[in-house]
Parts: sequence; C-alpha cells; structure tokens
Amino acid sequence: MKIDKELYRKAYESLRQWSEAERIERIRDARRLTPQERWQHLVDLFEFGRRAGIRPNEHQRARKLAGLNRYYERIRKLEAWRRARGR
Repeated sequence: MKIDKELYRKAYESLRQWSEAERIERIRDARRLTPQERWQHLVDLFEFGRRAGIRPNEHQRARKLAGLNRYYERIRKLEAWRRARGR
C-alpha cells in the first residue's frame, strides 16, 4: 500500500493550522476566564494527569515529603508559640 504524499502533506498542513488556531483561541479565551474558571481548568488538568498514571519520580517524592515535613514542623512550632502566649 502506497501513501499519497500530496494528500498526506495537505492533511498534515490542515492539522497544523487547526492546532495553531486552537492554541490561539485558548490564549485569547484565557483572558476572559474568571479566576474560578481558571482554577477549574487547573484542577481538570491535574485530574487528567492523575488518571493518566503520571507519577513523580523518587527524587520528586522525596523533595515533596521533605517540604511537607518542614511545613508541619513549622505549624507545630507556631502552635507551641501560640499556646505559650495564651492566645
């Protein structure tokens, strides 16, 4: 089976133009979205990544865990400071 090169080029060019038009439309529409709509788009993207099985590598997980440990340690210190001052 032989591929029609001219038809392939036309289809590829049409796809490229469609993708470019869609990208421009997304950029233009992003300015019109409310902060809530933007947040929902971000949440949808996160959910898509989660469902697609994209997992952080070992280094990223270790870094995130270290960051969470620092955060909760600071919260504990803040709470101890608050209790010591009676507020």
